[in-house]
Formats: sequence, C-alpha cells, structure tokens
Amino acid sequence: AILAQVILLARVPRAVARGLAAMPLPPAWSDVFSQAERLSGTHLRSLMQDQARNDSMFVKCGDIVLDYCREKVDQQAMEKLFALAQATDVEGKKKKMYEGVKINETEGRPVLHVALRAARDASICVDGKNVVPEVWSVLDGMKAFSEKVRKGEWVGHTGKRLTDVVCIGIGGSYLGVEFVFEALKTDPE
Repeated sequence: AILAQVILLARVPRAVARGLAAMPLPPAWSDVFSQAERLSGTHLRSLMQDQARNDSMFVKCGDIVLDYCREKVDQQAMEKLFALAQATDVEGKKKKMYEGVKINETEGRPVLHVALRAARDASICVDGKNVVPEVWSVLDGMKAFSEKVRKGEWVGHTGKRLTDVVCIGIGGSYLGVEFVFEALKTDPE
C-alpha cells in the first residue's frame, strides 16, 4: 500500500539528498541516503540486467500492474525505503489524509487530493461535513464549461469561438488550471 510513496522517496534529487545527509537524521533516513550514495555510480542498464531483480519489482492488484523495475533501486534499497516509510508512519499519514484530518500543517487544512479522485457517492468528511459533493460540483462545472467551449457556445470578447488556450499557473493553484487546459486540448469532437 505504501509502494508509491516509497518510489517517490527513491527519487529525491541527489543535491537534496547530499544536503539532508549532512544533517543529523534518524537512522532510517541515513540508511536511505547511504543507499542513494551506494547506487549513484550504478547505471540503470546494469540493474536491468538482473532478471530476478526485475521480476521482484512487479505488484499486481486486480487488473492494475505496477512495474517499478525501471527505478534506480535494488532490493536492498527498497528494504531501506520501506523501513523509512514505516519509521515515518506513511500509512498513518495516508489514513489521516483519507479521513480529512488537517495534516497540511503549513496551511492548517486537510490534504484533499483523494477527494478529487473519489467516487461521486464517496464520503470524505472535514469538520463533520462531506466535501465530496462540493468537489463533484466543481468537476461538473469544469465539464460543462469545457463542453461549451468545444461546442462554440462559450465565446471570447469578440464574440468568436475560442481556438487557443493559454495555461498559466504556479504551485498548487496550477492544478485546476491544468485540468481545464488538459480537458480543452483534446480533440474538439
């Protein structure tokens, strides 16, 4: 269940890893950085020569298959990454995220990525209120807007059909803009 988060930890940029490795860290972090250093001189092509390694890096759940053998890790590095995930309570944090707990300490709010992907009838409560209907209201509005643009019902200042989309955004606020851009860049039919 924590494999995706572990894979992301494996992708910590080297410069960041070196900087963090110089700081006093809990053993689990130090172990991961030592693995990153150990593998830094290894080319992915050489790791891909090990068929047993490649075969061990497949996870299947229903019809979904995750093949992470093209990540620059080996079994020893994965063990350290899983140990780090356990030591930093990734599972507990994930559970809190799904429960709508305010885990974004900087902004004092929940992390609701899961609400964006939740089924229409799902329930993710924040302060006792299910936020999924509100999310779906916004998603429905985005769909209606993009359909109007495609049909030529939404026009620009000149009254002409929109033909080009410019996507502007930065940081977390960029995500909504990117969704609209992606929705509108597809074939108009």
